[in-house]
Amino acid sequence: MYYEENNVIPEEEYERIIDTLQKGKNYKPARTSVIRKIFFNREINYLTDAVSVNQENSENYCIMMTDWETGRLVLERKCIREGLISKSHTYLSEEQFEMIIDGEYEWMKQSRDTLLRDFYLQLTINQIRPGVVVDYYRQSFRMNNRKEYMVFDSSIRSTYLFTKDTLLSPLLDQSERLEPHHYVMTYKKAAEMPEVIYRLIGISQPAQKLIPELT
Repeated sequence: MYYEENNVIPEEEYERIIDTLQKGKNYKPARTSVIRKIFFNREINYLTDAVSVNQENSENYCIMMTDWETGRLVLERKCIREGLISKSHTYLSEEQFEMIIDGEYEWMKQSRDTLLRDFYLQLTINQIRPGVVVDYYRQSFRMNNRKEYMVFDSSIRSTYLFTKDTLLSPLLDQSERLEPHHYVMTYKKAAEMPEVIYRLIGISQPAQKLIPELT
Protein backbone atom coordinates (compact mmCIF):
# COMPACT_ATOMS: atom_id res chain seq x y z
CA MET A 1 0.00 0.00 0.00
CA TYR A 2 1.27 3.45 -0.81
CA TYR A 3 0.48 7.11 -1.39
CA GLU A 4 1.31 8.92 -4.58
CA GLU A 5 1.35 12.47 -5.92
CA ASN A 6 1.39 13.36 -9.62
CA ASN A 7 2.31 16.32 -11.78
CA VAL A 8 2.80 16.97 -15.48
CA ILE A 9 6.13 18.78 -15.93
CA PRO A 10 8.04 20.23 -18.92
CA GLU A 11 11.22 18.62 -20.18
CA GLU A 12 13.42 21.35 -18.65
CA GLU A 13 12.14 20.59 -15.16
CA TYR A 14 12.49 16.84 -15.77
CA GLU A 15 16.16 17.34 -16.69
CA ARG A 16 16.79 19.42 -13.56
CA ILE A 17 15.24 16.76 -11.36
CA ILE A 18 17.24 13.98 -13.03
CA ASP A 19 20.43 16.00 -12.52
CA THR A 20 19.59 16.38 -8.82
CA LEU A 21 18.85 12.66 -8.47
CA GLN A 22 22.18 11.77 -10.11
CA LYS A 23 24.02 13.83 -7.52
CA GLY A 24 22.34 12.00 -4.65
CA LYS A 25 24.32 9.66 -2.43
CA ASN A 26 22.11 6.63 -3.12
CA TYR A 27 21.50 7.28 -6.82
CA LYS A 28 21.00 4.23 -9.02
CA PRO A 29 20.56 4.58 -12.80
CA ALA A 30 17.00 3.84 -13.89
CA ARG A 31 16.22 1.62 -16.81
CA THR A 32 13.63 2.97 -19.22
CA SER A 33 10.95 0.40 -20.01
CA VAL A 34 8.12 0.36 -22.52
CA ILE A 35 4.86 -0.43 -20.75
CA ARG A 36 1.58 -1.52 -22.32
CA LYS A 37 -1.52 -1.82 -20.17
CA ILE A 38 -4.75 -3.33 -21.41
CA PHE A 39 -7.43 -1.96 -19.10
CA PHE A 40 -10.68 -3.83 -18.60
CA ASN A 41 -12.53 -0.54 -18.44
CA ARG A 42 -13.40 1.88 -21.25
CA GLU A 43 -13.56 4.80 -18.83
CA ILE A 44 -9.82 4.82 -18.06
CA ASN A 45 -8.06 8.05 -18.98
CA TYR A 46 -4.33 7.89 -18.29
CA LEU A 47 -3.88 11.43 -17.01
CA THR A 48 -6.79 11.20 -14.57
CA ASP A 49 -7.14 7.50 -13.81
CA ALA A 50 -4.08 5.42 -14.63
CA VAL A 51 -1.89 7.99 -12.88
CA SER A 52 -4.36 8.48 -10.02
CA VAL A 53 -4.87 12.23 -10.13
CA ASN A 54 -7.66 13.17 -7.72
CA GLN A 55 -9.26 9.76 -7.84
CA GLU A 56 -12.08 8.65 -5.62
CA ASN A 57 -12.39 5.10 -4.31
CA SER A 58 -12.02 2.74 -7.25
CA GLU A 59 -10.79 -0.64 -8.41
CA ASN A 60 -9.58 -1.62 -11.86
CA TYR A 61 -7.93 -4.55 -13.59
CA CYS A 62 -5.40 -4.55 -16.39
CA ILE A 63 -3.00 -6.89 -18.14
CA MET A 64 0.48 -5.42 -18.46
CA MET A 65 3.32 -6.16 -20.85
CA THR A 66 6.84 -4.78 -20.36
CA ASP A 67 9.32 -4.29 -23.23
CA TRP A 68 7.14 -6.38 -25.56
CA GLU A 69 7.85 -9.59 -23.62
CA THR A 70 4.71 -11.59 -24.36
CA GLY A 71 5.89 -14.60 -22.37
CA ARG A 72 5.71 -12.77 -19.03
CA LEU A 73 2.46 -10.87 -18.89
CA VAL A 74 1.10 -9.50 -15.63
CA LEU A 75 -2.50 -9.38 -14.42
CA GLU A 76 -2.78 -6.42 -12.07
CA ARG A 77 -5.50 -5.13 -9.77
CA LYS A 78 -5.28 -1.57 -8.49
CA CYS A 79 -7.43 -0.49 -5.55
CA ILE A 80 -7.80 3.05 -4.23
CA ARG A 81 -9.39 3.55 -0.83
CA GLU A 82 -9.44 6.93 0.90
CA GLY A 83 -6.34 8.11 -0.95
CA LEU A 84 -4.35 4.93 -0.28
CA ILE A 85 -3.37 2.70 -3.20
CA SER A 86 -2.66 -1.01 -3.22
CA LYS A 87 -1.76 -3.30 -6.10
CA SER A 88 -1.78 -7.06 -6.38
CA HIS A 89 -0.51 -9.04 -9.34
CA THR A 90 0.04 -12.46 -10.82
CA TYR A 91 1.78 -13.67 -13.96
CA LEU A 92 0.09 -14.92 -17.11
CA SER A 93 1.44 -16.90 -20.03
CA GLU A 94 0.62 -15.78 -23.56
CA GLU A 95 -1.63 -18.84 -23.86
CA GLN A 96 -3.58 -17.84 -20.74
CA PHE A 97 -3.88 -14.30 -22.08
CA GLU A 98 -5.35 -15.59 -25.34
CA MET A 99 -7.83 -17.74 -23.42
CA ILE A 100 -9.03 -14.67 -21.52
CA ILE A 101 -9.41 -12.64 -24.72
CA ASP A 102 -11.29 -15.56 -26.33
CA GLY A 103 -13.75 -15.64 -23.44
CA GLU A 104 -12.45 -18.89 -21.91
CA TYR A 105 -12.61 -18.17 -18.18
CA GLU A 106 -13.41 -21.46 -16.45
CA TRP A 107 -9.76 -22.36 -15.84
CA MET A 108 -9.56 -19.44 -13.36
CA LYS A 109 -12.63 -20.44 -11.35
CA GLN A 110 -10.88 -22.99 -9.12
CA SER A 111 -7.39 -21.47 -9.28
CA ARG A 112 -5.24 -21.40 -6.16
CA ASP A 113 -4.43 -17.80 -7.05
CA THR A 114 -6.87 -15.45 -5.29
CA LEU A 115 -6.43 -12.73 -7.88
CA LEU A 116 -7.33 -15.09 -10.73
CA ARG A 117 -10.47 -16.18 -8.88
CA ASP A 118 -11.45 -12.55 -8.29
CA PHE A 119 -10.77 -11.72 -11.93
CA TYR A 120 -12.98 -14.64 -12.97
CA LEU A 121 -15.87 -13.16 -10.98
CA GLN A 122 -15.34 -9.74 -12.53
CA LEU A 123 -15.35 -11.24 -16.03
CA THR A 124 -18.39 -13.45 -15.52
CA ILE A 125 -20.59 -11.46 -13.12
CA ASN A 126 -19.67 -7.86 -13.85
CA GLN A 127 -18.91 -8.59 -17.50
CA ILE A 128 -15.76 -6.45 -17.62
CA ARG A 129 -13.93 -6.56 -20.96
CA PRO A 130 -10.83 -4.94 -22.51
CA GLY A 131 -11.71 -1.28 -23.03
CA VAL A 132 -8.60 0.78 -23.72
CA VAL A 133 -4.92 0.09 -24.45
CA VAL A 134 -2.34 2.50 -23.01
CA ASP A 135 1.39 2.62 -23.86
CA TYR A 136 4.12 4.73 -22.26
CA TYR A 137 7.81 4.83 -21.42
CA ARG A 138 8.67 4.60 -17.72
CA GLN A 139 11.69 5.38 -15.55
CA SER A 140 11.63 4.47 -11.84
CA PHE A 141 14.17 5.83 -9.36
CA ARG A 142 14.51 4.50 -5.83
CA MET A 143 14.92 7.37 -3.38
CA ASN A 144 16.43 7.26 0.11
CA ASN A 145 15.15 3.81 0.92
CA ARG A 146 13.03 1.01 -0.52
CA LYS A 147 9.86 2.82 0.48
CA GLU A 148 10.16 5.89 -1.76
CA TYR A 149 10.25 6.11 -5.54
CA MET A 150 10.22 8.80 -8.18
CA VAL A 151 8.63 7.71 -11.47
CA PHE A 152 8.63 9.48 -14.84
CA ASP A 153 6.30 8.53 -17.70
CA SER A 154 6.51 9.91 -21.22
CA SER A 155 5.23 9.31 -24.76
CA ILE A 156 1.80 8.35 -23.44
CA ARG A 157 -0.48 6.94 -26.13
CA SER A 158 -3.80 5.11 -26.07
CA THR A 159 -6.57 3.72 -28.22
CA TYR A 160 -10.03 2.23 -27.91
CA LEU A 161 -9.74 0.55 -31.30
CA PHE A 162 -8.02 -2.83 -31.31
CA THR A 163 -8.45 -6.48 -32.24
CA LYS A 164 -7.23 -9.69 -30.65
CA ASP A 165 -4.31 -9.71 -33.09
CA THR A 166 -3.19 -6.17 -32.28
CA LEU A 167 -3.54 -6.20 -28.47
CA LEU A 168 0.11 -7.23 -27.99
CA SER A 169 1.47 -5.74 -31.19
CA PRO A 170 3.87 -2.75 -31.15
CA LEU A 171 2.26 -1.73 -34.46
CA LEU A 172 -1.08 -0.90 -32.81
CA ASP A 173 -2.18 2.56 -33.97
CA GLN A 174 -2.65 4.94 -31.02
CA SER A 175 -3.18 8.63 -30.30
CA GLU A 176 -0.83 10.82 -28.25
CA ARG A 177 -2.24 11.82 -24.85
CA LEU A 178 0.57 13.99 -23.50
CA GLU A 179 2.01 17.22 -24.89
CA PRO A 180 5.41 16.87 -26.60
CA HIS A 181 8.43 17.44 -24.31
CA HIS A 182 6.41 16.79 -21.16
CA TYR A 183 6.53 14.08 -18.51
CA VAL A 184 4.20 12.75 -15.85
CA MET A 185 6.15 12.79 -12.59
CA THR A 186 4.88 10.56 -9.78
CA TYR A 187 6.20 10.38 -6.23
CA LYS A 188 5.33 7.12 -4.46
CA LYS A 189 5.77 6.41 -0.76
CA ALA A 190 4.85 3.20 1.01
CA ALA A 191 2.28 3.55 3.78
CA GLU A 192 2.75 1.81 7.12
CA MET A 193 -0.27 1.36 9.36
CA PRO A 194 -1.60 -1.16 11.88
CA GLU A 195 -3.35 -4.17 10.34
CA VAL A 196 -6.70 -3.08 11.79
CA ILE A 197 -6.60 0.08 9.64
CA TYR A 198 -6.07 -1.97 6.49
CA ARG A 199 -9.15 -4.02 7.36
CA LEU A 200 -11.25 -0.93 8.01
CA ILE A 201 -10.51 0.54 4.58
CA GLY A 202 -11.05 -2.78 2.82
CA ILE A 203 -7.50 -3.68 1.68
CA SER A 204 -5.65 -6.74 2.88
CA GLN A 205 -2.24 -6.19 4.47
CA PRO A 206 -0.33 -8.84 2.42
CA ALA A 207 -0.71 -6.63 -0.67
CA GLN A 208 1.49 -3.88 0.78
CA LYS A 209 4.48 -4.24 -1.54
CA LEU A 210 5.61 -1.33 -3.67
CA ILE A 211 7.10 -2.97 -6.76
CA PRO A 212 8.56 -0.35 -9.10
CA GLU A 213 8.44 -2.40 -12.29
CA LEU A 214 4.75 -3.09 -11.65
CA THR A 215 3.56 0.37 -10.66
